[in-house]
Amino acid sequence: MNVPSRLTFYSAEYALDGGSTRLYAWDEHGAEHRVYLPRDFYSDGSSVPRQRTGLLYFDDERIPVRSALESDLLRLFREAMLAPRSVPRPGEMKLTPPFTVVGKDLEQLVRGTEEENLRFLVDSVITYLESDAYGSGGTAQQI
Repeated sequence: MNVPSRLTFYSAEYALDGGSTRLYAWDEHGAEHRVYLPRDFYSDGSSVPRQRTGLLYFDDERIPVRSALESDLLRLFREAMLAPRSVPRPGEMKLTPPFTVVGKDLEQLVRGTEEENLRFLVDSVITYLESDAYGSGGTAQQI
């Protein structure tokens, strides 16, 4: 795998499936890259190939836990610039007061600006990858 020298994160997605996170970035040459950290706990019982929950994927390739490649990517994530941009998504939901948000992560994402939310999601991926919990019990999940 060719690891870029520099990344600029421009968008992110956070799923309500247990916290799966996708980060979208450009490298120094303008090529797009995707970071995926599946955290879902749902299973539909199908026979489709499965990803490992809680393990890092970069451009759809699973990254070995505590490898040199993972270290290089973590350094890249920490040094990455942010250039948030609005990305329209089908079915996007707008919340209007009054509403109640349960959970600090969801509260941050509801109340934060685009840049704050992007920083929060990039930092949450880094924090999880650096934690003792990372890689200690990934379970198979559907792609």
